[in-house]
Amino acid sequence: MHSALRPKPAVKIPPSLIPSSVSYLTKPSINQNEHHEKSTINGKQYNSKAALNEHNHHHNHNHDHIKSNNLTTERCTWSLGLINSKGKYLTAETFGFKINATGVCLKKKQTWTIIFNSQNDCVYLQSALNNYLSTDKYGRLKCDGHDMVDDCRFQLEYNQKGQWAFKSLTYGMYLGGDVDQLHCFSKVPEWWSPHLALHPQINLKHVLRKRYAKINDDEIHIDNIIPWGSEAILTVEYFDGQYCIRSCNGLYFHKDGKLIAKKTNDTFFTIELFKGYLTFKDCDHCYLTAIGPLGIMTTRNKIAGRDEQFLLEESKQQICLIAPNGKLVSTKQGVDLSANQCEKDNSSTFQLEYDDHFELYHIRTYNNKYWKLEGNGVQATADKRSIETGFYIQATDNGRVTFQASNGKYIIPHATGHMRAIGDQSNSIETLFLLKFVNRPFGVFKCEFGYVAYRNKQSRTLECNKSIFTLFTLEQPNDDSNNDGIIYLKGVDGMYWEISSDSNISVSGREPSKFAIELCTSYSRVVIKGPNGMYLRAEQNGSIQASCQNSRQATQWEF
Repeated sequence: MHSALRPKPAVKIPPSLIPSSVSYLTKPSINQNEHHEKSTINGKQYNSKAALNEHNHHHNHNHDHIKSNNLTTERCTWSLGLINSKGKYLTAETFGFKINATGVCLKKKQTWTIIFNSQNDCVYLQSALNNYLSTDKYGRLKCDGHDMVDDCRFQLEYNQKGQWAFKSLTYGMYLGGDVDQLHCFSKVPEWWSPHLALHPQINLKHVLRKRYAKINDDEIHIDNIIPWGSEAILTVEYFDGQYCIRSCNGLYFHKDGKLIAKKTNDTFFTIELFKGYLTFKDCDHCYLTAIGPLGIMTTRNKIAGRDEQFLLEESKQQICLIAPNGKLVSTKQGVDLSANQCEKDNSSTFQLEYDDHFELYHIRTYNNKYWKLEGNGVQATADKRSIETGFYIQATDNGRVTFQASNGKYIIPHATGHMRAIGDQSNSIETLFLLKFVNRPFGVFKCEFGYVAYRNKQSRTLECNKSIFTLFTLEQPNDDSNNDGIIYLKGVDGMYWEISSDSNISVSGREPSKFAIELCTSYSRVVIKGPNGMYLRAEQNGSIQASCQNSRQATQWEF
């Protein structure tokens, strides 16, 4: 139902690797007969409706199917970095397709996709250049081929520390070496630590139960059919080859099933793959699972099975919308979308699901329906994506957005509050909705250069090229009625983001400064506006400055 991180086509770049420069694309042409015209994708012409149906088919399946040696195989994929015993990342160089172990942090060249083959219980390693790592009988490595041949197959082995070894299925030797002397000729395992490359804010899905985790008092229960609200947000933090799981209130998950304030040895887990899915193992070598009718999350068995398999899915942005009449858009009165509510609840919360084929958003409701254009009205009636469920969202200013439906018209609330796609002008005040993110109590910001974190342990200045993220609290102003999308960003020590005298962003404010987070037209990214009215721009050297007058030149952040 929700697109997980593992089943992505081999030739498709993961969202975390898409450079921000492609985020503002020309919107697909929408004509007046309620259908998209043909869109150009990768240089080819596609009929929108046919392609969207094809896209829906893949979106609703948990696995891709690929052909290898004329055999169709199921595939689960995971993006991660691999760190050797010297603390260096396995790296695929752009020039000459060279392979080495010289990377000091997890960037694009250090990101590998682990592709599981269920027929042989083996994996393939695919570089960010979409080439597969292979070995020959002499242990010589190559990474310049696009085909999954037998020499690309590796079996995974694990040690007590949660490290991984890659054994050639064809030749029985292990991947190892250091710097630029890598090989696959070791008779004994050489160990690598896996560093997940996904955005750390995720929804955790139990594969067998087909349910999602959510916080419940001081426990985590796996009983959500749909991961809804901030209670379903978990943050996976990496620490020196191990992982902590944090809830939306900042607490750490303890192996015995409780949430506690500080991380201890009992809150650290290592990860392994079992039949292509992720497992978490605690310090006593017991695997994470869900028990009882409530699905209470805890560790129990020392052998992984179907009860211990998990998926980490991207946590999609959930929003509420305040219409020009000051009321919340809601489905509280039925299937019609109406702007007539004053209190936030599940009926006024909507999930944004970006469709990168057509650069449109599909908008899901709490009861698992999509917004759909019905005549000139907008209703929450669709069970699956279609042309009529696609909306082009354009950010304007001060946190406000417009919605253009498939008939080419903009959504305007009627005097009764009912939403109707009848507007001709995007800059009309009656088309502007204030958008607020509701499932991000904490923020992790990532750009093409890395995560936002402190420059060093002594510094208050933020930089954007870090491999380890910092978690920031997102505070709403006390007057939450109509604040132009203003938010306050706060560090763990209670100090706030502010613009320092050298124009950098510093976490040193005793009083909050007014920042704003605005949705981008594409890829579910956001831009950040500083209190000086300028947008934040990230540079490769790590600097972040509020220096862009136009949001189109600003850095677009995974959020």
